[in-house]
Amino acid sequence: MALRILHYSDVENAYDDPERVGRLAGTIEARRDDRTVVVGTGDDTAPGVLALRTEGRQALDFFRAVDPDVETFGNHDFDFGPEPLREIVADSPQRWLTANVYRDADATRRFADADPTAVIERDGERVGFVAATDPATPEIAVGASDLTVTDPVAEVRQRLPELRERADYVVVLAHLREADERDIANVDGVDAILGGHVHTERCERVDGTLLLRPGATGRLVWEVELGGAG
Repeated sequence: MALRILHYSDVENAYDDPERVGRLAGTIEARRDDRTVVVGTGDDTAPGVLALRTEGRQALDFFRAVDPDVETFGNHDFDFGPEPLREIVADSPQRWLTANVYRDADATRRFADADPTAVIERDGERVGFVAATDPATPEIAVGASDLTVTDPVAEVRQRLPELRERADYVVVLAHLREADERDIANVDGVDAILGGHVHTERCERVDGTLLLRPGATGRLVWEVELGGAG
Protein backbone atom coordinates (compact mmCIF):
# COMPACT_ATOMS: atom_id res chain seq x y z
CA MET A 1 0.00 0.00 0.00
CA ALA A 2 1.07 3.60 -0.65
CA LEU A 3 2.03 6.31 1.79
CA ARG A 4 -0.80 8.82 2.01
CA ILE A 5 -0.79 12.56 2.78
CA LEU A 6 -3.79 14.52 4.04
CA HIS A 7 -3.36 18.22 3.32
CA TYR A 8 -5.26 21.16 4.83
CA SER A 9 -4.46 24.86 4.64
CA ASP A 10 -5.74 28.38 5.38
CA VAL A 11 -8.17 27.31 8.09
CA GLU A 12 -8.37 31.02 8.98
CA ASN A 13 -11.84 32.09 10.19
CA ALA A 14 -13.30 28.57 10.10
CA TYR A 15 -12.71 28.67 13.87
CA ASP A 16 -15.55 31.20 14.09
CA ASP A 17 -17.93 28.40 13.01
CA PRO A 18 -17.55 25.42 15.39
CA GLU A 19 -19.50 23.13 13.06
CA ARG A 20 -17.23 23.87 10.12
CA VAL A 21 -13.94 23.42 11.93
CA GLY A 22 -15.37 20.31 13.60
CA ARG A 23 -16.19 18.83 10.18
CA LEU A 24 -12.64 19.55 9.05
CA ALA A 25 -11.13 17.83 12.07
CA GLY A 26 -13.56 14.93 11.74
CA THR A 27 -12.78 14.45 8.06
CA ILE A 28 -9.06 14.26 8.75
CA GLU A 29 -9.54 11.83 11.61
CA ALA A 30 -11.85 9.62 9.55
CA ARG A 31 -9.41 9.41 6.63
CA ARG A 32 -6.15 8.82 8.49
CA ASP A 33 -4.61 5.45 9.23
CA ASP A 34 -1.14 4.03 9.95
CA ARG A 35 0.16 5.00 6.51
CA THR A 36 -1.05 8.61 6.68
CA VAL A 37 0.93 11.84 7.12
CA VAL A 38 -1.11 14.94 8.02
CA VAL A 39 0.25 18.34 6.93
CA GLY A 40 -0.78 21.99 7.07
CA THR A 41 0.52 24.79 4.87
CA GLY A 42 -0.06 27.99 6.78
CA ASP A 43 -2.62 30.59 7.85
CA ASP A 44 -3.99 27.94 10.18
CA THR A 45 -4.03 30.19 13.26
CA ALA A 46 -5.43 33.46 11.83
CA PRO A 47 -7.23 35.61 10.74
CA GLY A 48 -10.71 35.53 12.27
CA VAL A 49 -12.81 37.00 15.07
CA LEU A 50 -11.87 34.28 17.55
CA ALA A 51 -8.25 34.63 16.53
CA LEU A 52 -8.36 38.31 17.47
CA ARG A 53 -9.49 37.39 20.98
CA THR A 54 -6.94 34.62 21.52
CA GLU A 55 -4.01 35.80 19.37
CA GLY A 56 -4.28 32.61 17.37
CA ARG A 57 -4.33 30.19 20.30
CA GLN A 58 -7.81 28.94 19.36
CA ALA A 59 -5.99 26.86 16.74
CA LEU A 60 -4.41 24.73 19.47
CA ASP A 61 -7.65 22.83 20.07
CA PHE A 62 -7.77 21.93 16.38
CA PHE A 63 -4.09 20.99 16.29
CA ARG A 64 -4.45 18.76 19.34
CA ALA A 65 -7.52 17.07 17.88
CA VAL A 66 -5.95 16.50 14.46
CA ASP A 67 -2.37 15.89 15.69
CA PRO A 68 -0.66 16.94 12.42
CA ASP A 69 2.79 15.69 11.58
CA VAL A 70 4.22 18.85 10.01
CA GLU A 71 3.11 22.44 9.47
CA THR A 72 4.57 25.59 7.96
CA PHE A 73 3.98 29.31 8.41
CA GLY A 74 1.62 31.54 6.49
CA ASN A 75 1.65 35.32 6.46
CA HIS A 76 -1.45 35.59 8.68
CA ASP A 77 0.13 33.41 11.33
CA PHE A 78 2.22 36.49 12.15
CA ASP A 79 -0.81 38.79 12.56
CA PHE A 80 -0.19 39.16 16.30
CA GLY A 81 3.57 39.34 16.15
CA PRO A 82 6.37 36.81 16.53
CA GLU A 83 6.04 36.06 20.24
CA PRO A 84 2.43 34.76 20.28
CA LEU A 85 3.29 32.55 17.32
CA ARG A 86 6.42 31.22 19.02
CA GLU A 87 4.23 30.22 21.98
CA ILE A 88 1.79 28.43 19.66
CA VAL A 89 4.68 26.57 18.03
CA ALA A 90 5.94 25.50 21.47
CA ASP A 91 2.49 24.35 22.61
CA SER A 92 1.28 22.58 19.46
CA PRO A 93 1.86 18.86 18.76
CA GLN A 94 3.14 19.10 15.20
CA ARG A 95 6.65 19.77 13.93
CA TRP A 96 6.94 23.21 12.33
CA LEU A 97 9.13 23.62 9.25
CA THR A 98 10.49 26.56 7.30
CA ALA A 99 13.41 26.83 4.93
CA ASN A 100 13.15 30.57 4.37
CA VAL A 101 11.71 32.42 7.40
CA TYR A 102 14.48 33.82 9.59
CA ARG A 103 14.37 35.87 12.77
CA ASP A 104 17.49 37.90 11.96
CA ALA A 105 18.69 40.12 9.15
CA ASP A 106 21.64 37.82 8.44
CA ALA A 107 19.30 34.89 7.72
CA THR A 108 21.21 32.59 10.05
CA ARG A 109 18.57 31.70 12.68
CA ARG A 110 15.21 30.37 11.54
CA PHE A 111 12.06 31.59 13.16
CA ALA A 112 11.05 29.58 16.25
CA ASP A 113 14.09 27.35 15.65
CA ALA A 114 12.09 25.52 13.00
CA ASP A 115 13.87 22.94 10.88
CA PRO A 116 13.95 23.50 7.10
CA THR A 117 13.17 19.87 6.29
CA ALA A 118 11.83 16.64 7.75
CA VAL A 119 11.66 13.02 6.62
CA ILE A 120 8.73 10.84 7.71
CA GLU A 121 8.33 7.12 7.09
CA ARG A 122 5.04 5.31 6.69
CA ASP A 123 4.47 1.73 5.56
CA GLY A 124 8.08 1.40 4.37
CA GLU A 125 7.98 4.60 2.27
CA ARG A 126 9.87 7.77 3.19
CA VAL A 127 8.67 11.25 2.25
CA GLY A 128 10.86 14.30 2.64
CA PHE A 129 9.30 17.70 3.31
CA VAL A 130 10.74 21.16 2.77
CA ALA A 131 8.68 24.26 3.57
CA ALA A 132 8.64 27.83 2.27
CA THR A 133 6.63 31.00 2.86
CA ASP A 134 5.82 33.99 0.63
CA PRO A 135 8.88 36.29 0.65
CA ALA A 136 6.52 39.30 0.75
CA THR A 137 5.42 38.32 4.28
CA PRO A 138 7.42 41.06 6.07
CA GLU A 139 5.56 43.64 3.98
CA ILE A 140 2.06 42.16 4.12
CA ALA A 141 1.95 40.71 7.66
CA VAL A 142 1.50 43.16 10.51
CA GLY A 143 3.75 41.30 12.93
CA ALA A 144 6.45 40.11 10.55
CA SER A 145 8.28 43.34 9.73
CA ASP A 146 11.42 42.32 11.65
CA LEU A 147 11.69 38.93 9.98
CA THR A 148 13.80 38.03 6.96
CA VAL A 149 12.12 35.81 4.35
CA THR A 150 14.46 34.63 1.63
CA ASP A 151 13.93 33.38 -1.93
CA PRO A 152 11.82 30.20 -1.63
CA VAL A 153 12.98 28.72 -4.92
CA ALA A 154 16.65 28.99 -3.99
CA GLU A 155 16.02 27.57 -0.52
CA VAL A 156 14.11 24.57 -1.89
CA ARG A 157 16.76 23.91 -4.55
CA GLN A 158 19.51 24.00 -1.92
CA ARG A 159 17.88 21.29 0.17
CA LEU A 160 16.76 18.94 -2.58
CA PRO A 161 19.95 16.86 -2.95
CA GLU A 162 20.03 15.95 0.74
CA LEU A 163 16.31 15.14 0.79
CA ARG A 164 16.55 12.98 -2.33
CA GLU A 165 19.26 10.93 -0.62
CA ARG A 166 17.15 10.39 2.51
CA ALA A 167 13.64 10.00 1.06
CA ASP A 168 11.73 8.22 -1.69
CA TYR A 169 9.65 11.32 -2.45
CA VAL A 170 10.08 15.07 -1.95
CA VAL A 171 7.09 17.27 -1.14
CA VAL A 172 7.18 21.06 -0.79
CA LEU A 173 4.88 22.67 1.77
CA ALA A 174 4.29 26.01 0.11
CA HIS A 175 2.56 29.10 1.43
CA LEU A 176 3.46 30.92 -1.77
CA ARG A 177 2.08 32.77 -4.74
CA GLU A 178 1.36 30.86 -7.90
CA ALA A 179 4.44 32.12 -9.75
CA ASP A 180 6.74 30.80 -7.01
CA GLU A 181 4.93 27.44 -7.05
CA ARG A 182 5.48 27.16 -10.78
CA ASP A 183 9.16 28.02 -10.46
CA ILE A 184 9.59 25.31 -7.82
CA ALA A 185 7.68 22.83 -9.99
CA ASN A 186 10.32 23.37 -12.67
CA VAL A 187 13.10 22.30 -10.29
CA ASP A 188 14.14 18.69 -10.87
CA GLY A 189 13.42 16.36 -7.98
CA VAL A 190 10.16 17.79 -6.60
CA ASP A 191 7.33 15.25 -6.65
CA ALA A 192 4.52 17.42 -5.27
CA ILE A 193 3.80 20.94 -4.07
CA LEU A 194 1.10 21.25 -1.43
CA GLY A 195 0.09 24.88 -1.41
CA GLY A 196 -1.81 27.50 0.52
CA HIS A 197 -2.01 31.30 0.56
CA VAL A 198 -4.10 31.64 -2.62
CA HIS A 199 -7.75 30.92 -1.82
CA THR A 200 -8.69 29.11 -5.01
CA GLU A 201 -8.63 25.33 -5.18
CA ARG A 202 -5.98 23.80 -7.42
CA CYS A 203 -5.20 20.36 -8.80
CA GLU A 204 -2.84 20.15 -11.78
CA ARG A 205 0.58 19.01 -12.92
CA VAL A 206 3.40 21.25 -14.06
CA ASP A 207 6.34 19.48 -15.73
CA GLY A 208 5.25 16.28 -14.00
CA THR A 209 5.03 17.86 -10.54
CA LEU A 210 1.68 17.62 -8.76
CA LEU A 211 0.37 20.97 -7.49
CA LEU A 212 -2.51 21.01 -5.01
CA ARG A 213 -4.23 23.76 -3.06
CA PRO A 214 -7.32 23.19 -0.87
CA GLY A 215 -8.59 26.77 -0.77
CA ALA A 216 -9.58 28.49 2.45
CA THR A 217 -11.70 28.06 5.60
CA GLY A 218 -11.59 24.28 5.78
CA ARG A 219 -13.73 23.55 2.74
CA LEU A 220 -11.45 20.84 1.37
CA VAL A 221 -8.80 18.32 2.41
CA TRP A 222 -6.60 16.90 -0.32
CA GLU A 223 -5.63 13.24 -0.14
CA VAL A 224 -2.42 12.29 -1.97
CA GLU A 225 -0.98 8.81 -2.39
CA LEU A 226 2.72 8.33 -3.07
CA GLY A 227 4.02 4.97 -4.19
CA GLY A 228 2.13 1.71 -4.51
CA ALA A 229 -0.61 1.83 -7.11
CA GLY A 230 -1.63 5.45 -6.31
